[in-house]
Amino acid sequence: MGIGIQRGPQRRFMLVDPNNRLVADTLEREWNDKLRMLADLQEEGERALREDRLTLDDAIRDRLIAMTTDFKTVWYDPTLPNRERKQLLAYLVEDVTLLKFPAEGETRIHIRFRGGRTETLTTQNPKSSAQQVKTRPEVIELVDKLLDDHICAEIADILNAKGIRPGGSARRDQADAQFTDLRVIYIVKQYGLRSRYDRLRERGMLTKAEACAKLGITECTLVRWAKYGIVKRHAYNGYIGLYEPPGPHVPAKQCSRWNQLVHRAETVRRLSGSKCTDLDDRAVV
Repeated sequence: MGIGIQRGPQRRFMLVDPNNRLVADTLEREWNDKLRMLADLQEEGERALREDRLTLDDAIRDRLIAMTTDFKTVWYDPTLPNRERKQLLAYLVEDVTLLKFPAEGETRIHIRFRGGRTETLTTQNPKSSAQQVKTRPEVIELVDKLLDDHICAEIADILNAKGIRPGGSARRDQADAQFTDLRVIYIVKQYGLRSRYDRLRERGMLTKAEACAKLGITECTLVRWAKYGIVKRHAYNGYIGLYEPPGPHVPAKQCSRWNQLVHRAETVRRLSGSKCTDLDDRAVV
């Protein structure tokens, strides 16, 4: 700027005709005025620079330190409007750079403060609406484990008793949603879990027809025996079940009114707990 101020009058002064003294005097006076203006600007700039370099005394330093403590108090003041919090941030932060990493599910925030300090924060990316209502992996794992010994309705009761909520509870007005047998069935099918029926069949359980053929009895007798515990029935839904194959103590059908089913069931339990393998005990049962 100073060079521009100086060169303009100087060039006009050098180009003037020496015989025209009036014009030369005017240009010389203008040149001198510009030189004085340049000197004043340079002096003002140097004075401002000296003022910026003044060393802060102890009182000012203590006041600045106190302001950092007061900042937390002001920031967490519940009566402070958010617009004023934004203004406070504008005084402190120079710029912020966000780097999103979808594969890692996080965003890194690089903050540069006005004093020159930098800081990096890492935050988890917000979930989409589909991800929010998705069943958590640990719940799926628990359902898979419970299917070994429980039907879907029982699993729903167990999950509710543990305070576990389905993924749909993340929706608006669904915070109190609970598991039902239909929700559990959906999880089993959606995530490809082995059904309880398949698990029981893998353990050697028999269908009603197969059990009747093994024991040589009718389906009505099989149902009554299962009711009293003479044969063990394992449900795979709320209505239908599979039956354990007969062990070494195979029950036989009897007609004696003195050997009632409840007494025979007690005999079966006693023999099942013993190590006796004599097939003649079949007559006792």
